[in-house]
Amino acid sequence: MTTISLFDKNMEAIGKRYPDLAKRISGTKNNPFYKLIQTSKGKPNLIIKKGSDLFILYDNDDPVTYCDNYLEKLDLKYAPVVVFMGLGLGYHLDRYFKLLGEKVGTRQIVVFEKDIEIFRLALTVGDFSQIISQPDIHFFVGEPPEEIYVRLKTEILSKRDILIALKSLKIIPIPANIHLEREYYEKILAVFKNAVQQLMVLTGNDSLDSFVGLENIFHNIKHIYSNPGIDTLYGKFAKRPGVLVAAGPSLNKNMHLLEGLQDKAPIISCDASFIPLIKKGIRPHLVTSLERTPGVDLFYSGVDNFSGVYFVALPILMPETIDAFKGRKFIGYRGYSHFNWLEEEKGTLNVGISVANLAFKILIELGCDPIILIGQDLAYAEDGDTHVKGDIFGSRCEHIRNQPVIELEGNNGKPVKSEKSWAIMKNTYEEDIAAYKGTCINATEGGAKIFGAEVMPFKDAIDKYCMEVFKPNLILDEAYSSFSEHVDMPGKISRIKKKLKESKEMLFDSIIEFQEALEMTSQAEKEITQPFLEKDPENINMERLTSIEQKYLDLSDTFGKNRILWDLLSHTMNAYDVCFSNELGFLRDVYSDKQCLAMARVKKLKDWFSVVGMFLTLTRDLLEKTEKSLDEKTAYN
Repeated sequence: MTTISLFDKNMEAIGKRYPDLAKRISGTKNNPFYKLIQTSKGKPNLIIKKGSDLFILYDNDDPVTYCDNYLEKLDLKYAPVVVFMGLGLGYHLDRYFKLLGEKVGTRQIVVFEKDIEIFRLALTVGDFSQIISQPDIHFFVGEPPEEIYVRLKTEILSKRDILIALKSLKIIPIPANIHLEREYYEKILAVFKNAVQQLMVLTGNDSLDSFVGLENIFHNIKHIYSNPGIDTLYGKFAKRPGVLVAAGPSLNKNMHLLEGLQDKAPIISCDASFIPLIKKGIRPHLVTSLERTPGVDLFYSGVDNFSGVYFVALPILMPETIDAFKGRKFIGYRGYSHFNWLEEEKGTLNVGISVANLAFKILIELGCDPIILIGQDLAYAEDGDTHVKGDIFGSRCEHIRNQPVIELEGNNGKPVKSEKSWAIMKNTYEEDIAAYKGTCINATEGGAKIFGAEVMPFKDAIDKYCMEVFKPNLILDEAYSSFSEHVDMPGKISRIKKKLKESKEMLFDSIIEFQEALEMTSQAEKEITQPFLEKDPENINMERLTSIEQKYLDLSDTFGKNRILWDLLSHTMNAYDVCFSNELGFLRDVYSDKQCLAMARVKKLKDWFSVVGMFLTLTRDLLEKTEKSLDEKTAYN
């Protein structure tokens, strides 16, 4: 095959999967400081002139053996996810496939190559068409580190098979690339680590905390059934401007501009900015909360008049929070399996860790375009304030001020002081904006830059987008009134009680299965693992150990296929399951001996049988309490 036909074949594959990259490559010319040469064994190599120095990418005698030796020295035992820092002419990647990929269980590969000119040359000397077409191999070529976060996290790292294997992720630096562009690859690595860390934060690390959300859902049943869903508002404000009011310190500068805006744009307030707005005589159309912790109810305490303000209430909130808001409510769900169990659709909002991120998603679903942000600093004010004046917990949150300070790019182009949780919120905004088909205006007038949002003073944004009067309150009132005030609560409660009974019986049967599995594992530890540790390897019964693995697979499969079990427990168990799967897979990095690995896995599976069994029991007890509570309440008003 000729060089030209190789290039064309590769470009055809790139065009199908990475059309933007194909355009960039087509606009790239050969670099006069790069020269392809032939090694003594006829393989292509590359000489690069950088200043007065010359660099050669590979051993000029035998590039293939050179790459083989390098990969062998890495001593990889288990590598489900591999990240290549550099591609060069592709020898390392090609040899990895042929020597190691299947052997070490590789399922996903990410390749970063800073130099698009080197990448273009690689396409002329090797057939990458099949590799490029593979959905589990991902290329980033010549992309600025600060711009890869969204695609990296949303398209790659969020995949389940990557998420549950992150602990065994392997970084393979390509020596010549690192030597030539060390700073670039260090930045890429920092972005990669940041994306992984934030993904793990959003996944959660506490299944007990997730279980609290399920408890709150059952405590909030009366609110769920007696109020309309947020989905009744979907699209009601199509192509209308929407204003999101967060509680950052810059809100002091432009809060007054909201006066007179209520008839020209729906205004949604985060919980912390609600009372400061009310004190200024500004009544937002919507307000919402996200945190399910004590004290959130205080954001609504002491307010005498909720007229004209609607609460977007998530049933995972503590009942005290929802009860504290005495006005009308729309119910919204998070993307949790718990809500599927209710069989009562209200509208699902997939959000990050911040109430402001939730508010942004609400405006997207309402159809707003543009969405204008104010008070979304995500950074300290120059005087050290963290929140708007009038915040019920003060303008300087001590918890935030005790966190390590980081620097982010500011809206004015200069660095601003921030901290990790604000950075997570910023990155979540950037993900949401990337998926949003409308325009986002950051009118915060200070704070951290949110990539993808257009920076504009709030007054200019009002003059440009918020001049038409259309009275959003009338749209909200109509949507609320159209929801029947005569909900058949007895009928709904009767249905739920029937499902509670059915679910309890199913949970009881599963608890017995997990108890049997736990006993089976305990016996294996006593009769196989313990004698082995006492220097008696004769009792290694691999068939018995394998049967425990099969029991684990069978019970996992039962969860996946049983809709009731899945709806009740999959979100609760998600944080634990991600951690467990990572640790179970990581054992392959620790134990090379098959017998030792099998015994270590059985020990880990014992934990799984125990923890999942505990949550099955907790869930069954919760259903029993809910059933008794419903029996005691004969009517809901």
